[in-house]
Amino acid sequence: MMTERGISRREFAKSAVAIGGTAALAACLDRGSGTVPKGTDDPSSLPARQHAWDASLATDDAGNNRLSRHHVLLLLDYASDGPPTDADREQVEAALRDLERAYEWSNEGLLFTLAYSPAYFDRFEADVAGVDLPEPMALAPFEDPELDTPDALLHLASDDERAVIAAEEALKGNRDTVNDHEMSATFEGVLREAERRTGFVGAGLPAENQDVDGVPDSEPVPEEAPL
Repeated sequence: MMTERGISRREFAKSAVAIGGTAALAACLDRGSGTVPKGTDDPSSLPARQHAWDASLATDDAGNNRLSRHHVLLLLDYASDGPPTDADREQVEAALRDLERAYEWSNEGLLFTLAYSPAYFDRFEADVAGVDLPEPMALAPFEDPELDTPDALLHLASDDERAVIAAEEALKGNRDTVNDHEMSATFEGVLREAERRTGFVGAGLPAENQDVDGVPDSEPVPEEAPL
C-alpha cells in the first residue's frame, strides 16, 4: 500500500521509527489503521523473564519465531551520581508496568527488555550478589570498535510502529497516555538518553545487504528471502 507521498507503507513506517519523536508519532497516528492490543492489569500473567519473548512472537510457515518488525534501542545513563536509590528503581519499574498495562505482551502489542551494564553495577560500593558481568570487548582480535558504556539499554519491539514510538515518548515524559492508558511514571530524572538506535526486520533485507564483507555475491539472494 502506498501513502499520499508515493512511498510504501513499510518504508514510511521504517522512516518514522528511525526519526522518532512527537512529530513522527503524530504522522503515524494520522496514517495508522486498526487498534493496538491492550495489556493486562495482572503482572502474574506475564513471563517471569522479561527477555523470554519466543512464546509471544509470531511464527512463519516453518514454525520459526519471527522477530517484531520495528526496534528501538535506547542507550541510557543514570541521571545522578552514586548508586541508584530505591525511589529511582521504583519509578522505573512503575513506568515499565504502565507499558505492560497499555500494550499486550506480544509482537502485535509491545515487547521490551531493560538490560543493565557493568558501568551501572560499578556505581555500587560493594559487589552485587549474583552479578558478575564481563567488561565490553571486541569480538575478534582484528576489530577495534568504539565500545558502548551506557548504564542501561532499553530494547522496544513491535510489529506496529506506533507502539514503539509512543512507548519511547511516554517514557521520556513527552506523552501522558499510551494506547489509552495513563502513565503514572516516566524515566524523567532517573534515566537519560545517551544514544538512540533503530532497526527493522523484514523480507528483502538479506538481498539489500548482500554486499557486506564476507558474504559471497556469486549467487544473489532472492528479493523475497525472509529474515
